[in-house]
Amino acid sequence: MPFFGGPEWLLARDPGLRAVRRSARVTLVACAGFYTARYGLQNHSAAIYALFGAVATGGMSFVPGTPRERARTLLAVLPVAAALVTLGTVLGVHSWTAALGMLVVAFLVTFAGVGAPRLGGMAGGLLAFYILACFPPYEPSSLGSRLAGLAAGTVLMAAAEVWLLPDRPPGRYADRLAHAAGVASGVLRALAAEPRAASLDSPQRLMTAAHELRLSQVPADERPTSASATHRALCQSAACMLHLLAQTRKLAQDSHDAPLPRDPAASRLLQASATACHDVSLGLSGRGPAPSDDPYTDAAADFEAHRVRLQTWRPNSAAVVRDGAIALDIAYTGNFLVTAARIALGAPVPHDATPPTKRPGPFSYAGRPTLSLYARGLLTHLTPRSVYFQNAVRIALALSAARLVVGALDLTHGLWALLATITVMGTSATGTRTALRPAFTGTLAGAAVVAVMLYFVTDHVAVYAAVLPAMYFLSFSAGPLLGMGWGQAFSTIAAAAAFAQLSPARPELAAVRFTDVVIGGVIGALAGLLAWPQGGGGELRRACSRLLDQSTRAVAEIIDTITRDGPAGQTLARVSRAQGIADASYVQYATERHDPDPAHPADKDWMGILLVGIWVITMGQSLLDHCPPGTLAAWPRSAAHLHDAAHRLRLTALPLMYDLHPTNPPPAPLELPDPSPPTDLTVIADVLAASDGQAPDPLLYHAVDAAIWLTSLQRVVTAISPAADGRTNMPG
Repeated sequence: MPFFGGPEWLLARDPGLRAVRRSARVTLVACAGFYTARYGLQNHSAAIYALFGAVATGGMSFVPGTPRERARTLLAVLPVAAALVTLGTVLGVHSWTAALGMLVVAFLVTFAGVGAPRLGGMAGGLLAFYILACFPPYEPSSLGSRLAGLAAGTVLMAAAEVWLLPDRPPGRYADRLAHAAGVASGVLRALAAEPRAASLDSPQRLMTAAHELRLSQVPADERPTSASATHRALCQSAACMLHLLAQTRKLAQDSHDAPLPRDPAASRLLQASATACHDVSLGLSGRGPAPSDDPYTDAAADFEAHRVRLQTWRPNSAAVVRDGAIALDIAYTGNFLVTAARIALGAPVPHDATPPTKRPGPFSYAGRPTLSLYARGLLTHLTPRSVYFQNAVRIALALSAARLVVGALDLTHGLWALLATITVMGTSATGTRTALRPAFTGTLAGAAVVAVMLYFVTDHVAVYAAVLPAMYFLSFSAGPLLGMGWGQAFSTIAAAAAFAQLSPARPELAAVRFTDVVIGGVIGALAGLLAWPQGGGGELRRACSRLLDQSTRAVAEIIDTITRDGPAGQTLARVSRAQGIADASYVQYATERHDPDPAHPADKDWMGILLVGIWVITMGQSLLDHCPPGTLAAWPRSAAHLHDAAHRLRLTALPLMYDLHPTNPPPAPLELPDPSPPTDLTVIADVLAASDGQAPDPLLYHAVDAAIWLTSLQRVVTAISPAADGRTNMPG
């Protein structure tokens, strides 16, 4: 294996030497179990299952978490692995029973990864156990030896995760949130003290903090993607934090552009938000208790009571009203943030007060057992529109078809055909094409070496025993460092060296192995190219298009509710369901390879689209809670401006929705209403005019809050589409 740059090159390719450590652990455990059973116990069945127990759980699986968490996961799935080996041993009597079993097992094992990243990371290893057991020889009498070898390999691998070259614990997403909350706290505190007190680089620091929260910037083993209440709360905290950072950035920019004295009540509200963000930072980082919403109680009540007494004859009244509305928006967002952070930390939260007709509420998952949330996630994704469902069906069909073909052709080493199917088949056509060539070339190169090795070494078992550790170490480390083809080549040699110690092998084995891999690879490629070939990317486009559609419809219905007493109904519940599918599609998309797409040369800001849905749900529900139906019907001018803004938001989103999922004829060129001045300034001007220099009607401030919400959504939707150079204007 060429170390082109020595240690520096190795560390650049493998920071922290994680791949090297992992390869060493798997190699030592696999060889120890194999040699003990093969030469100490003279039990071939136990030897091969001890070897595969370590390889499947350590080499073919990716289990996120700390070393101890990975070890617990391996021990927890051991009964499942034993059941799969048992089932494969029993159904291996006929090819058709093995294929039917493969169809069911592959779907269930793959689909079980919904909302369970550790279980999803184990899918490849668990499938390997059934695959190995369902191939000849059909020996139900050897089941005890098989299970003993499996248990030994898995238990040793779990122990090695903790005590043998353990990896450093991965970073915590909560720490990223804590850092962002700390940045927001500092800027808010400065703005509360004096509008010009925030440093000139405050907007940039806020954007950087927001950027680091995006899942695309987070390593896979740090992402909060499980169905647990903790992970859901962390995701919701991130959404609230991104909105809070964006609004704080807007306030900081306004303060620099037009520094005016801030209303004392708004300053106290900003100070309360800064305190809450500081407490969130301490709580999520483990340096303090869970945050409390107490800082908001008095400050929010004081501000709400104060702003309705504001005299509107002053020259800077519009700026004061606008800054106050943004400060209140930040406070509402901070309140959501505090609640989500408390859920993530396991602290008690108030009972969900969402009316039954508007459920599920934003925190409906709080206090619910993880198993219940996991089951709900499974039901949600039991639809052909879910990427998890698609992937499970694709893998199940491909593996069952491969098992039937192998049985029909009576391939002696058909096991490798199914393993090749798993290796080659990506979740998208792009991923399949990317994996196909290195899988074939690597296997061909490895098979050539195997043919030479078997020809010259013949039956000298000691040579194979000496070669095995080095080949397995290289097979697991070469893939991450040099590419899939190198790993496939070394794994071909390692497999031949292992099986040559169990039964005599001839040079023809190399050609048989390559033929098996070609057959399995072709079946996997066909499945990957024919069944939902766009993978997570295709579903992500469809899901995000639907999310934008439901979100903009919900905005229009909410505005209609507060201005005309229209029914809000289940509008936010529909957005919530669309959000769940879009979130899952984005998580899947983030794990795939992406070749340049000629049809979409500049990709979208996916996180920005997801945030639109989250902001519609959280801020829309807050507006409905604080603004009774028909509240603004008495002020038709303000109501008309809000309706125009909701209409403009819908028209802005329509071309983007079509670009994401062009199932319908393209919309005619749209002429947007005049976007200048922004909705919030227009509505504030209406409020000031309606008050005629006196304190406005308290209900009119709901129009200001709605206008701030619509303006922020319009800004985000407008910025989602990338510029000509492929970069987006989305803050953070």
